[in-house]
Amino acid sequence: MVETDCEVFVPLSPAAAFDLYVNQIDTWWPRQGVFPYSFAPATTRPAHIHFEGEPGGRLVETFADGSEYVIGQITDWDPPAGFAYDWRDPSWPGPISYSVQFRPATGGTTVQVTSAGFAALGLEEMIPYYAIGDRQVNRVYAAHGQAVYELQALQPAAGETD
Repeated sequence: MVETDCEVFVPLSPAAAFDLYVNQIDTWWPRQGVFPYSFAPATTRPAHIHFEGEPGGRLVETFADGSEYVIGQITDWDPPAGFAYDWRDPSWPGPISYSVQFRPATGGTTVQVTSAGFAALGLEEMIPYYAIGDRQVNRVYAAHGQAVYELQALQPAAGETD
């Protein structure tokens, strides 16, 4: 059962949108905001976040002091169509699941992010907070994708000279 659902558009091909989401997450992931988007302990600050982009790969946050937190693990891998992964907060009894799907659309890609598992963990009260947070995070991703597209448009085509 889907408990949160967020859809954004990026003016990139599905392969480029997938690459931006998975391999370049550290360039767009918001580490501050209304909700804390970092698991950094109070004694340090967030440094990096990355997916190990492969079946069974991890989603890991590394902190300035060199320690890390494994947020989750990739459970389904089908680039560039999509992937799924677990997400866990250390205070929860288990992980929830996220699915990220990349569908071709006119002029780019529609990216749909869904989550499920809160109710099964007895965390129903978290659903509205994660729905808001998912929208915020994925709007940042979409804005970054728009900026990447605009910057690419400013670059001369291969072989062009002034």
